[in-house]
Amino acid sequence: MGSVLRLVEHCQRFFEPSATQEILDEFLPKFTTHSIADAILAQGYIVLFLPVVVPKHSVTHHQLSNTSMTPKAYLPTIFSMWSIFTCSTTYDAQFTDLISRIAEHNTDTKDWQEIGLFTKQQIKTVFTVCLRMMNLPVGSRGDGSLGGSAGGGTTGYGNNGLKVDIRAGNSLFLRRKPEKFKSLARLMVYTMFPENHQDGTESSFTLSCLGELIQAIELYYHPSNHGSWSYPLAVFACHLSSEFLKRWKQERDDDCNTPVERRLTSDLRREFVLILRPVIYLSMFGKDHYTVGASQSTLTYLSWLEPTLIFPGLFERIYPSLETLTETHRTASALSILADIALPMLSRDHYPAGGKHLLPLLHLATPGIDMNDPMKAMGALMFIATAVMSVPIRDLTDGNSYYNPAVDGESHYDEMDIDDENHVKELPREVEDQLCKATTGQFEEWLAKFLRRVFTIFENLPQHDRKKQGGAMEAGVTQMLLHACDVVFGQLSDNLYDLALRMVVEFVNDQVIPNAVRTTGLLCDSITSANVKKAAKHFIPLCIANIRTELDYGASSTITNSASSNPIQSDSTLHWNQNILFSVVSMLGPEILNYKTEIIDIGHEMIAKCRSRRGVMWTGKFLRNVLKGLLETYPKDFRNLKPEEWNNKDLMGNSHLLWGKPGNPKDLAIDWHTPNEDEKNFALEFLDTFLTPSLRRLEELISDDPNVVKPTSTHELTNEFCRHLAIVRNCLMGSSTMVKDDGIDEESKPETIDTSDDEIVNLRAAQRLVAGYAFTGTDPRTEKARAIRKNIGELLHKIALYFKTHREDDVESIKIVIKITRAFLTERGVEKALYERSKNGYNYAKGLGKTPLSHKSYPRNLLVRRAYNHHLLRLRQNFQGRVRTEFHDNLLQDILDLSLSSYAEIRKMSQNALSASARYFLGAKYMIMPTILEALEQKNDTDKTNSASRMKGSLYLLTHKSLLMICLRDWKFISMFVLAICRAQHEDKPSIQELIRKVFVDYVSHYNTFSFRAIVPNDINISLEKLYPSGAAIQKTKALETKVTERQQNQIQSYHQLIQSLLDVMKDKKVHWRYATMAANFLELFLRPEMAPTAGLAEFANKCALSELPPLRRIGVGATTQLLLYIKQRTFAEGDQDLLITKSTRNPLKRIISVDGKNTHMSQKLLEVSCQHITVENAKTSLLVDRTTTGWYVWPKTYEAYEICTDETIPTVDPESQEAYNELKKAFLSLDYWQKMSGYISQETSRNQEDVFTMSHGRLFCSIFQSFQDGPLSVCKEIIEGLCNASDQKNHQRAAAELLGGLVRGMKHWPVSKSLKTWEWLVPLLQKTFSSITPDSLTYWESFVRFCSSDHDPRRIRPLIDLVLKAEFDPTSDAAFSESRKLLLVRTLMTSLKWRMLPFSDRLLETYLCNLQHPYKQVREVIGGNINEIMQIQWVPALPSVEALMSSNAREKQDGVGNVPFSLAEQGQEKHIQDVIKHLDHWLAEAEKRSTVGSSDYTNASKTVLCWLHEAVKHWRVAGTLPYVLPFMPRLFKMQEMNDDQDLQQMATRVLHLMAQLSYPPSMVPQLIQQFIDILKTSSSWHIRIRALPVLQIFFFKHLFVMDGDQILRIMEIISAMLLDPQIEVRQMAAVTLGGLVRCSQRDAIDSLRKRFSAQLDTRLPKRRRHPTTGKVIEPAGFAEAMLSKHAGALGLSCLVNAFPYEVPKWMPFVLCELAGCMSDPAEIQSTVRKTFSDFRRTHSDAWHEDMNKFTEDQLSMLSDMLISPSYYA
Repeated sequence: MGSVLRLVEHCQRFFEPSATQEILDEFLPKFTTHSIADAILAQGYIVLFLPVVVPKHSVTHHQLSNTSMTPKAYLPTIFSMWSIFTCSTTYDAQFTDLISRIAEHNTDTKDWQEIGLFTKQQIKTVFTVCLRMMNLPVGSRGDGSLGGSAGGGTTGYGNNGLKVDIRAGNSLFLRRKPEKFKSLARLMVYTMFPENHQDGTESSFTLSCLGELIQAIELYYHPSNHGSWSYPLAVFACHLSSEFLKRWKQERDDDCNTPVERRLTSDLRREFVLILRPVIYLSMFGKDHYTVGASQSTLTYLSWLEPTLIFPGLFERIYPSLETLTETHRTASALSILADIALPMLSRDHYPAGGKHLLPLLHLATPGIDMNDPMKAMGALMFIATAVMSVPIRDLTDGNSYYNPAVDGESHYDEMDIDDENHVKELPREVEDQLCKATTGQFEEWLAKFLRRVFTIFENLPQHDRKKQGGAMEAGVTQMLLHACDVVFGQLSDNLYDLALRMVVEFVNDQVIPNAVRTTGLLCDSITSANVKKAAKHFIPLCIANIRTELDYGASSTITNSASSNPIQSDSTLHWNQNILFSVVSMLGPEILNYKTEIIDIGHEMIAKCRSRRGVMWTGKFLRNVLKGLLETYPKDFRNLKPEEWNNKDLMGNSHLLWGKPGNPKDLAIDWHTPNEDEKNFALEFLDTFLTPSLRRLEELISDDPNVVKPTSTHELTNEFCRHLAIVRNCLMGSSTMVKDDGIDEESKPETIDTSDDEIVNLRAAQRLVAGYAFTGTDPRTEKARAIRKNIGELLHKIALYFKTHREDDVESIKIVIKITRAFLTERGVEKALYERSKNGYNYAKGLGKTPLSHKSYPRNLLVRRAYNHHLLRLRQNFQGRVRTEFHDNLLQDILDLSLSSYAEIRKMSQNALSASARYFLGAKYMIMPTILEALEQKNDTDKTNSASRMKGSLYLLTHKSLLMICLRDWKFISMFVLAICRAQHEDKPSIQELIRKVFVDYVSHYNTFSFRAIVPNDINISLEKLYPSGAAIQKTKALETKVTERQQNQIQSYHQLIQSLLDVMKDKKVHWRYATMAANFLELFLRPEMAPTAGLAEFANKCALSELPPLRRIGVGATTQLLLYIKQRTFAEGDQDLLITKSTRNPLKRIISVDGKNTHMSQKLLEVSCQHITVENAKTSLLVDRTTTGWYVWPKTYEAYEICTDETIPTVDPESQEAYNELKKAFLSLDYWQKMSGYISQETSRNQEDVFTMSHGRLFCSIFQSFQDGPLSVCKEIIEGLCNASDQKNHQRAAAELLGGLVRGMKHWPVSKSLKTWEWLVPLLQKTFSSITPDSLTYWESFVRFCSSDHDPRRIRPLIDLVLKAEFDPTSDAAFSESRKLLLVRTLMTSLKWRMLPFSDRLLETYLCNLQHPYKQVREVIGGNINEIMQIQWVPALPSVEALMSSNAREKQDGVGNVPFSLAEQGQEKHIQDVIKHLDHWLAEAEKRSTVGSSDYTNASKTVLCWLHEAVKHWRVAGTLPYVLPFMPRLFKMQEMNDDQDLQQMATRVLHLMAQLSYPPSMVPQLIQQFIDILKTSSSWHIRIRALPVLQIFFFKHLFVMDGDQILRIMEIISAMLLDPQIEVRQMAAVTLGGLVRCSQRDAIDSLRKRFSAQLDTRLPKRRRHPTTGKVIEPAGFAEAMLSKHAGALGLSCLVNAFPYEVPKWMPFVLCELAGCMSDPAEIQSTVRKTFSDFRRTHSDAWHEDMNKFTEDQLSMLSDMLISPSYYA
């Protein structure tokens, strides 16, 4: 499935745009909102298939004028579908992906609307969806939860979205899996088009909306507001910047199709960066590294767009973060940011002012190299490596000038004031160049400082332990450290290189650090590769002298053979120098010839004297690296400049001008090392000197010659084997690029491989690439080199045979033999580990600096690495697809034998080697598979231990997917494998049994029932004749056809033999139940429709279905169902195999009906006929439509319908299946079968099994009654009745529901007379059963109704519908469960039949609405749910054609978002709703007359309505929700007033908040706003006003982009006016609400609001006096009004301050001073002011050292007591 979907995704761009109409005609009629699965399915097909481009000329790219549909035509329909289905994150993401691709590929469209292809309303809708996807918490609670009276909400769906998606089931497999925020960002960026205004300014509608969005969500980016939304928001900003940069680069290309007037401009680019800059400055110091990482990438992209806007503010934040020691998380983040921005910062042409910052930043970053803080160390090293990679490290000064911008620089950047564009004074380019050059004088000091930190790290490395490797972080730091050193050494000038080399040599000569042996060797390798001549002169003599000294004193003289043995402490100095030596010689190239004698001498000495494991192995590595350095091809330098540029003194004198210069991929001028003649000769001499004696000695050791001197001790003999084998292995690996083959001419020998019975396939070696082998052509040395490889291979086979027969227990030696064999067979030219390491390192470094459409604009270092990786890839490619010879077969067989060894260590290593080697040789797996499968068979030998080991080894090999796939594809091995697994019970070891189970599960999960025959087009011969007129191809085709036919026959024969063998296994009573279950599983797996079922299979299925073992019963039920299905399909196919293979069989009763695209009454007619009963009289004229999607949304051109069967005879089955059919029939007509079956299915379920209606049982019984009609029913009637009558036994009820469900479902195509007769028996039985349903059995009968009615025309089950509806709801009954049971069955019927229940709904709705005041909660909840279901099915679009649908959605009044129903007129429910409201108002009036509400009709009815609305607002359908929001919203606020009933209050609050979270269509929003305003203005209850404000706040934020400016201003005015509300609680809540609205939208209104509130605050309070007698305070006239006005001013200014909790805008200091002047005012005002300053202190404490600079000294003095927290000790 996944492969097909990926194929469609890649093919979509090749679909003809003319196919758009066809695709929409096919998939739109499948859409419905009544089924989540159907909605997601239809959407998935549309998103996958729909072409998103209009046809264009292949050369001019002009749009072609043809009749194909353009996106403009169908976009309103897409938006309409998007609006009428909600609560699904998948649904939103899918459509976002589709329209974002439409936007990206149609920037040059001729169908221009307001914004490209889109209207402004469509763009606003997308921004609303963006808020929905972000799922941000809003309202009075910050955690986003929706429970309790406190309310709160989110902009998204919360957990509800996940629940809806889960209900989509398998439809989710169809979805594309795009990054939803990437799609949103792409859509936003590609709808940004410049709009020129008359005043000369330029803007973009989408960019303005983006600015509003970022402004609204800015607070969520702050680290203090960290939550689940932090990372998605950071990713959104990252994708925005990435897509913008991509489009910016696209539109700078010459071949860009976007018209010039629609391209991004510099002004838009600047505005875009200014919009994102504030939030990225906030999130770059986030609380988790994922958020920080995304923010870093955003900063990188923005710095490539507008460096002058990004870098100054960034440096102001980075320098303090690196200098401080108190905020370590900021230091780590700053270092990581520097690594990402190094390239744009140092690029002299891109940002001239960046170069002068390099040295200060390097000095600040170097102390971060600290093993105690790995994250910080990684960041520091990444920065150093990335920065230095494009900077030549040389001193360009006289040594006396240095500039530090952190100290000497002067900046006037205002942190959050993004309006001040002149924040930094730009210096001329010449001055910047001079400042940059001046800083290079500090390179020497920094280099010494850097190397000292490196040495400190080495000295403190953790102890190396093979069993407990260091942590991943420490290993990562070490690797990054070595990479940084590698880059730094390569960029050094000669003088600085001498300094570095001297420091390294002194370090390695002065001390030995056992924990840093390997790391130090790699460091020496790095510095050597930068200048081999200088480094070799120092290292080689030093190391050789030290090694000789150590060997003379007995180092490595103690024999140790085990790889796991720890090195002896006294050998540390030897190993230290050995490691340095073999590291240094690895890339010396021709320079090594100057040390030829010394190299050979020390090699002899180490071979002769080293006896310890590490000494021996590192001696071998020395030999390997000498040969590698001589024979391999590799770059000599990785510098950022070409060799001729690097060696140009004049150019390098001004190298600071070349900083950040990217390499040119077309002109790299790589200086490759290729072996010269002297090197080749020395390599052969070296092999003769070291390899040949070892080969000779190994021949002697394995010979039987008594004259050969061998060690007498087994320990010593093993040591000698290990020593010489290590030499052979390392010489082999070092010389892997010597020749291209193994000394045997492989290319001339085609290999014949048996891949199937009697089938021979010719396989030839893959074409070989030129890869720089040392010896090629007719050079006489070539034959010598080939002979060396051949000799090694032949000796390997001899050694393997020797160890298998003479020294099987010599584990250490055998492990080296396996390594040699694997290297010989697989590592030709490059070790896999080396290649992977090089590739991964390149990809990682490339990822640090990669930008969209970079066109490989990387530093030259990376481009050289890329070229080297290509060379390594060529080497690897050359040993793919090699042809086997007997020579290779022997080695493969050797590894295979060792894979089945008795020793686990040997087995494990051999199995990995075999799996890797078999991949590279054609047909190798076919050669080894028989042996592997043979090892699974039971042996008669007495050595059970060896047999068990071989079996275990074989099973482990089969866990390798590459080997298991052979047994999945080739029928020669399928049979062998399956039977071997099923007969493997002879080994009872738990480990083997567990392995068998694992292999079995892997096999079953990967098995694919592909057909034996491929269907080919009929005209293939015609096509071949056109291609090959000579006719030779036709003859060849016929020959191939003959072979294919033979292969099919052999496969079919193998299939039948396997089935029979498995049936024999099932009959064998000695077989263990677990293996019988496996055999049964295999039998079920191998069933296929094109193979006729046999009587044996039918007998097997029947026995399994009645087995005592539950696993076998499950298999039997599934197998029986499959057999019956295949018999039915074969009967319909009438012998046509193609129909079976393509699953295209067709029921004879099925008819294809054409649709009249102009008839608008088809759906109404369908509903009318759905009410009819099927009778014998109307059966012949009735057509049944089973799919509920047909006719609901839009009618297809044709649809499927079924005639009703009137033929009384059972159809004749497929002749080939007759025996199986008879066998099944015999069982199903047997009473014993039904007694046993009913007994098993009515058993009590186990703990692990859910106690639910089992669908597999229902499908089985459906298949039985479908195939044999009423025959089995006559046998099992009494059994069914007995199960139904056992009403107190829930398990019996479950079994009865499954049986009857299968019966009703199976009657689908029965003759009408039989159906009616069965219903006559069934209805009374069901009526009696339903009346006795208990709470335990209710779920079974709900499932029964659902199973019977799903995808069924209502006429098929009309008796069942009548039965369910006949159970009238009794409002007077006290039996709450009995009434709710009736209602629940009705609801199940409605959810299954969906809109086809409309004809029955009116009577039901009337009943429910008349009983809203039911006294029982259980009943009220079900009534509410049922009302919702009825309301949701009222809206039936039922357009007659797709053309009519798109025309309807494209009307101008809908503004491009299509038809979204929200009025009661469209639902036709005005009267019902008016009656409900009338009754509610009447009951409320009655309740208010009484002193307490209690359990009145009003509260009961209100709770029922709330249950209904709660279901509605949480539902994914909006058609039955939106029309009822406006009528009921005012009543919900009144329900909150019922203080006597807290449940009612909480329910009303919850529903109101959920209502506010709904996404409303644009045309409905003004009415909602008006309703909110009316409630706030006219409500006499202050409780209602205060509760309406949080709801309004959620609604406002959610619909920020749907409201226009006038609507927003109306809301602002009414809330501002509420600051003067006489109730203080209302005033305070209004202030909170107003602050939120100001923050997220109305920044422009701040000045006017501030002036108004300041004027109110200046209101003079009349002086109060005390009564001379009583002493009471007397308030003068007007005091209360003045007090109210002044408090409103304080609250207003307070809300402005609180709206900006993490910044200090310019106006804020003045506002704070105004508020501070009111501290002596009355308590209300004083309390507001104190709280404001308390909150200000709390939110600004972290950045107060920066924020205080926004205040003048006088302001700080005035506010000192208010802004500084009081000391505890004061």
